[in-house]
Amino acid sequence: MVIKRVLLLIAIWCSFTIESLSSQERISGTNLVDLIIQRLSEQGVSAQPVIKKNRVFTGCSSDKIVISKRDKSWKTIRLTCTDNNSWRYSFRNKVTGSPEKDKIKLAQNFSEKSKSQNTQAVFILVKPKQKGDRIEEADLILTHKNKLLSRGAFDDLKLVLGKRLKKSLQKGSILKAIHLNPDWLVYKNQRIIIENNIGEIYVAMEGIALSNGAKGDRILAKNISSNKTVEGFVKSEKKISIFRKIY
Repeated sequence: MVIKRVLLLIAIWCSFTIESLSSQERISGTNLVDLIIQRLSEQGVSAQPVIKKNRVFTGCSSDKIVISKRDKSWKTIRLTCTDNNSWRYSFRNKVTGSPEKDKIKLAQNFSEKSKSQNTQAVFILVKPKQKGDRIEEADLILTHKNKLLSRGAFDDLKLVLGKRLKKSLQKGSILKAIHLNPDWLVYKNQRIIIENNIGEIYVAMEGIALSNGAKGDRILAKNISSNKTVEGFVKSEKKISIFRKIY
């Protein structure tokens, strides 16, 4: 008889418990994830909360759930319930960006793309240089300038190193071909070697160049020993090969 009463009480208790549980508000993990994503999206935050989708949360209806960030960061989401103080949860959150940030990033990408289409890499001077100065690597920096202003400019350091300026330039000037002298091997008023080959006879004399000259150019030079003017081809640095005298 006692056993029957105990079993009856257990059955009644279970009945009330099941009825109580069934009457509680519940939300699945899947629906909770969707709710969080929707709420955060309204605040401009795109998120992926780490919640098991097959988990069931009881004790709070979806419209009473409050979503907030923990430690001033959306990397951890705090969930509370307006009418159930014991209903509290925290979940990790993978913040993937925000619609507003995505718009800004797209605008920046477009701006950079537009900039790259209208500019080109060129060398500019980092300090003033005077006419006749030789261009050294420390004088230049590579940057982007408007293509319309960069015609004749250089983006290859090898093409300008060692060359001399035809005119003085200010700091920030774009270095262009028109600013540089040709690759002179002989400079005006420079002491040079004047060589003359007559058959198997080779004669070398010291002279003064009367003009600048690149390889193969015809220039005039003065023979220091005879004080006569000769004409010859520029052969190499500080050297010409004569083919006639000019009296």
